Amino acid sequence: MLIACDKNDNPTPGIKYNPGKITLSAAQQQNVNGNNGFVLRLFNQVASASDKSFVLSPISLTYTLAMLNNGAAGETQREITKGLGFGETTPTAVNALCNKLITEAPKLDKSTRIDIANAVVVNEKYKLLPGFTSTVTKDYGALAVNKDFTSPATLTYINDWCKTKTQGMIPQIIDKVNPKALTYLLNAIYFKGRWLEKFNKNNTRETTFTTEKNVKTKVQMMHQKAGFRYNENAICQTLILPYGNGSYQMVVLLPREGKKITDVLNSLNAEKWTDNIKKCHNTKVNLSLPRFTTTYNQQLNSIVQALGMSLIFNTTKADFSRLSTTPSYVSRILQNAKIEVDEQGTKAAAATVVENGLTAIGPESEVVFKADHPFIYAITEYSTGTIYFMGAYQGD
Repeated sequence: MLIACDKNDNPTPGIKYNPGKITLSAAQQQNVNGNNGFVLRLFNQVASASDKSFVLSPISLTYTLAMLNNGAAGETQREITKGLGFGETTPTAVNALCNKLITEAPKLDKSTRIDIANAVVVNEKYKLLPGFTSTVTKDYGALAVNKDFTSPATLTYINDWCKTKTQGMIPQIIDKVNPKALTYLLNAIYFKGRWLEKFNKNNTRETTFTTEKNVKTKVQMMHQKAGFRYNENAICQTLILPYGNGSYQMVVLLPREGKKITDVLNSLNAEKWTDNIKKCHNTKVNLSLPRFTTTYNQQLNSIVQALGMSLIFNTTKADFSRLSTTPSYVSRILQNAKIEVDEQGTKAAAATVVENGLTAIGPESEVVFKADHPFIYAITEYSTGTIYFMGAYQGD
């Protein structure tokens, strides 16, 4: 079983815009871009099946599947690698990339907190192969423990681990432990960032929000006028709100009048996503953005299968011969995620090119960015473009 739990929190006064940098090789950056393609496909699958607000941590799912990939062999391994957007990259190279991201991400900004933790909880009746355990411990910093899967204490242990690693935002990731399971692979991500440009709470007002079904609802709308990186096209407006020193940022994609979230998603692939962000330029923006909290719990089996990773679920064809001598397959992939966005910044958790300051605003007139209808948002790392969280807000 694979489990991911994610969480998301709010800039400190006096912090200057000076993003940190994770240095990747050309091949590693290509793999990050490829994985962003997986992220967009994953997000599209979830969005097309839901008219409610949701949030995912794609990087949390990526780390969990990348750990599992070290136990896979043959076609099963190839499906995982390709499905995650890494093409023909070897597991060793994937491990090196994940290790660099896991290690470097928390160092980029002292005013922004990002915690990444992995664990492998093993049924004490079985044994994992030493090579697998060694790899996930070394490259993913994973905790590897043996537990009695028939004991209620194991359920408590797993949920307490997730609760601790997400600072209490995800108190429970599973409701029972399968006594016949071989192992639980866990990833938790916690993010807490404060806006570089905070909102004044006194300017927050109750405002009408119109859903895609034209239902009117009330939201607490935050307001501010400031300089932000901004781009627009015929389908959507794009706004980038930096946290702390700018190492992490929220990218908001607001559909144009007459357009929907699906129209925005259908216009994007990994290359266009990156190009859109690069085109964002410093602009004076009259911004209205809802204050919101979204919690999302989802079994991702069918979605992961639709993205090309089906063998891992096959009870007879899954090949995890590098994981254990005991035949196994993936029974469930679960993710719990939560995000809180307010005037101070953002908290998020899950069980996933401007190097100068933002003060130089161009001569163009002020633009209005009023998020009073459904929109897409993502929390990304500036230097590599890695997507940590991605969600849709529908007013609920």
